[in-house]
Amino acid sequence: MRVAVLLPVLLALAACGGGSRVVAPEPATDFSHDVDSLPSLPPGTIVAPLTLDLQSALTALEEQVPRRFGDITKRIPVPGSKRKSFAFEVHRNPFKVSFAGDTILLSAVIQYKGRGWYDPPIGPDINGECGTSDEPPRARLAVRVVPRLGEDWHLLVRTQLTQVAPLTKTDRDQCKVSFLNFDVTGKVISAAEGALRKVLPGIDRKLARVDVKSPLERIWGDLQKPIRVTDSLWLVLLPQAVNLGSVSGSRQLVGAEVALTAAPRLVTGPRPDIVPTPLPPLGPMEAEEGFSIPIEGFFDYAVMSAALTQQLAGKTVKAAGGQLEVKRVTVRGIGAGRLALGLDFTGTASGKVWFIGTPQFDLSTGLLSVPDLDFDATSAGMLVQGVAWLKGDAIREFLRDQAKVPAGEVLKRIETMAVKEMNRTLARGVELRATIEKSETAGILVRPSGLVIRARATGSAHLDLGPELLARKAPSP
Repeated sequence: MRVAVLLPVLLALAACGGGSRVVAPEPATDFSHDVDSLPSLPPGTIVAPLTLDLQSALTALEEQVPRRFGDITKRIPVPGSKRKSFAFEVHRNPFKVSFAGDTILLSAVIQYKGRGWYDPPIGPDINGECGTSDEPPRARLAVRVVPRLGEDWHLLVRTQLTQVAPLTKTDRDQCKVSFLNFDVTGKVISAAEGALRKVLPGIDRKLARVDVKSPLERIWGDLQKPIRVTDSLWLVLLPQAVNLGSVSGSRQLVGAEVALTAAPRLVTGPRPDIVPTPLPPLGPMEAEEGFSIPIEGFFDYAVMSAALTQQLAGKTVKAAGGQLEVKRVTVRGIGAGRLALGLDFTGTASGKVWFIGTPQFDLSTGLLSVPDLDFDATSAGMLVQGVAWLKGDAIREFLRDQAKVPAGEVLKRIETMAVKEMNRTLARGVELRATIEKSETAGILVRPSGLVIRARATGSAHLDLGPELLARKAPSP
């Protein structure tokens, strides 16, 4: 065994021409125990503000709540009084929208006419009226709508009548038949409230028929399709879950903050075959906004060798005992996360020696280096009397300091392409917007054909869902 080990050394020494030339053999390679040990990234969150157009809610209210109700000629007996009766007729103005947190407030002004009758024991009826020949009294109608999305993606709506009251406390908005001591205002308000409460369940049922799930199922399907970055590079978003956050609104729009849990990845090779998954049940908001995407850059050893040769060829290194001039640099992967760097040189001595080290990538400078480079054992053993000066610190420190390959631009270019492809229109009314805020090194993988440098890019993404998605008219029951 010992003879077998010494044989390549002796053969190389024989070719040295008296010790002035050293040709060390290439270090042995072994990738049998190497695994992809680069850390995986957790899924991130893509915020998707879901906008519901309140026009459908307004239309439903306008259709369900009559613009006119009551009959000024139809007497209504006053409970507890056989001789008193009244009649009313109401005209409602269009609803207006406001918000209080996650609640939609709808209000309208109603104007009404009122009459009161008293049937005395003897003689004809005595009556009085208001709003028939002068300005009609007014009242305010307020409805509270609380929308929710259920786990099964059905729109749940609870509508409450919160107020029917005179618009002001002035005589302008009162209807009192004074000579009868009969306040028609309260009777009209009470009757109008009763009529409105009867139609509210129909409003809830109509709003609940707004189809929320179908448009979102289409979006979910679009998010699962691979996005082409280049001919052999694909961006996959890999959506996994959907969560619902707070609900708020402004003007005629109500917004629900929806968060999609996704694990964006860049995949090399042919178009990935993604097995589609159905839209999952809606869950509560859990994760904070933000996502991480691994950015991988592949660096072929031949390209790295050419770059270092161009960078270092012709440079000289002086040491006690002689000097050498760099002719060529060769980079190889040898397994166990290590690189071998071969140095062809001339000068006081000539030949080729090998160094071994672990590559590192500095994202701040964009440089790939091997700061722990040291002589390969075989090369060190061949540096015997006559060329022992080569084993000094000068050559090793020169390579540690100078043997650096720019790699940041490649990663930045891939990151830029990925972000560009994440800013796109997925479908009508569906816009995906993303930004990268910072990047950090995630690791280096040494493979037989080249190095894989992985960085983790962290940013934020929004999925803008336009109101037109849910603006279709609700189907009839």
